[in-house]
Amino acid sequence: MNPSSILFLLHEGYLNVRRNGLMTFAALGTVAVMLTVLGGSIWSVYRISEYAQHQPQTFNEVDAFMNTSSERDDTLAVMDRVKKLPDASVVHLVTREQAWQDITHQDPTLTESMPDDPLPDKLEIETRDAKNVQHLADLLRDKNAFPELEAVTDAGAEVRMMLAFARLVKLIGGGASLGLFIATMFIVYNTIRLTVFARRREIRIMQLVGATSWFIRIPLLLEGLFHGVVGAAVASIIVLFGGRHIAQFVEQLHSPLIGDVPTQATPLRVAACLILIGSFVGLTGSYLSIHRYLKHV
Repeated sequence: MNPSSILFLLHEGYLNVRRNGLMTFAALGTVAVMLTVLGGSIWSVYRISEYAQHQPQTFNEVDAFMNTSSERDDTLAVMDRVKKLPDASVVHLVTREQAWQDITHQDPTLTESMPDDPLPDKLEIETRDAKNVQHLADLLRDKNAFPELEAVTDAGAEVRMMLAFARLVKLIGGGASLGLFIATMFIVYNTIRLTVFARRREIRIMQLVGATSWFIRIPLLLEGLFHGVVGAAVASIIVLFGGRHIAQFVEQLHSPLIGDVPTQATPLRVAACLILIGSFVGLTGSYLSIHRYLKHV
């Protein structure tokens, strides 16, 4: 294809957009709205998933309490054995003396009636993966392996609940996003279909004078690409603007469950993702419409 043909096809694509001004405006507005909803849904699902995946990291600790009769050497020996467990990442010793001082500092009235320190040594164990909390706790509860431990506490139930919530968010959000994606493609499909129908005589004349199918298709594909890219650009601005204000509102809640969770969804990535989706939707919707109806004009 020579340069003059390329320029001609680009000019034809521009004329298609310009001639059907009202239809183009309606298509752009509809695509922008749909991609805004789609982008907002994907962004929301992604951020909720990040929060949900981050939560188990706040519950990745197991507390193991020694028998009150255990000596410090016994505690250190158990600590060395726990460090060798594959699921254990960091093991921190909280001595009975330190725990007693903490309680005395927080509320002296609690220790006034207790002349002796009744507290045991405690091992705070962080797991390498929050999913292994339950497994590590079960190992430590085995009296044959760790008879020196009196009690073991963990947040296994909370971890399982948060991981199940993360899976549910991905499942529901993924289904909703897929539905919106198909709806957006259907809009572009019908828009190009109307364009083909409106220009059916012109296209038929081009076929009669020997124009190839791709020569006829390219301006229409460019029109669909225009709808997708421009609509996605508008949607990106709306999603980023809305997302920024929502993030500021969430930060004001000061919830311990939310915390400061960094995101990989930078503005550039959000915009690039939406433009890629818009381009794919525009081209695919145009191609399907042209492929089905071009032979009937």
